[in-house]
Amino acid sequence: MARFEIVTPLKGAVLTVQTKRLLLSVFKPGAAKEVTDYLCRNRAYHKPFQQVHSNRYFTVSEQRDYLRSDLRQYQNNTQVGFWISKLEEPYRIIGRLSFYGMMGGCMNSTFVGYHLDEKEVGNGYMSEALLAGCDFMFKYYRLHRIQADVMPTNERSLHCVERCGFTKMGYNLKYMAIDGSYKDHVMFVKLNSEVET
Repeated sequence: MARFEIVTPLKGAVLTVQTKRLLLSVFKPGAAKEVTDYLCRNRAYHKPFQQVHSNRYFTVSEQRDYLRSDLRQYQNNTQVGFWISKLEEPYRIIGRLSFYGMMGGCMNSTFVGYHLDEKEVGNGYMSEALLAGCDFMFKYYRLHRIQADVMPTNERSLHCVERCGFTKMGYNLKYMAIDGSYKDHVMFVKLNSEVET
């Protein structure tokens, strides 16, 4: 198969994209329990790479609100927030791949962020999801540019974006608040050659 195909959405999803081993789904608020389970399982592992979250963030009610926001942004064409699962366990979430801050017009671009279950690291799942996700965004949203910002200490993520065809473009000082303080990030960009003029 190609890197992805759009399939019948999983129950509780509005969009599901299938790769060789994975399902990438945009879920409705009813998936809050599965999302919360994933976030709680990985709370300590994700902490050094994320913004500070209160205890409330790790509750079903809060994640239901986040999923409502995700759905609104998806419907408004400003974000595509995929939750990642394996084909054999479609409702056990193992990661997140989010294309956010989508801009049209002369920018025609988006940012991408992602994270993965600690126990699934090293299997190539994030590279598979990121490649398919970028292809999907280029094909169906006709974007010109996708930007990924990675902390220079996050070696796995640096290797992931490079494997997925992103090009290093620069260095952003104190770019984003992560784990309680502003951290430097390396900026990577992937361009869609099919929309070049």
